[in-house]
Amino acid sequence: MWLKLVETFKEMNLPKFRQGNCPADLPESFFTYWNLDTPEDGFYDDESHRNIYFWVVYLYTTDEDFLYTKFEEFIEKAKEKGFKTDGRGKDIPSDVPNYLGRYIKLTYMEEKS
Repeated sequence: MWLKLVETFKEMNLPKFRQGNCPADLPESFFTYWNLDTPEDGFYDDESHRNIYFWVVYLYTTDEDFLYTKFEEFIEKAKEKGFKTDGRGKDIPSDVPNYLGRYIKLTYMEEKS
């Protein structure tokens, strides 16, 4: 599942960083991400038969138009790879002056073999 998220980031042609691990010299636009939880599900015969992955993905940029268009593109690419979203994204404040941000929660269900 992690590889599906990585593929999505690669297709966006922007740097990605794990939330909290951004470099001091920030690029003009970039993604950050965080794994909220990965519970097991689909129990029968006392065994889990499914993993559920919950991710939060953030996009930060200095360009407001780019923020909305690139974020919409990311949502569509994530859906193509089987991710479910909690909507079309939400604005989020940035700790860095002149940066704007949006975030979305992604869910991916993976059946165990």
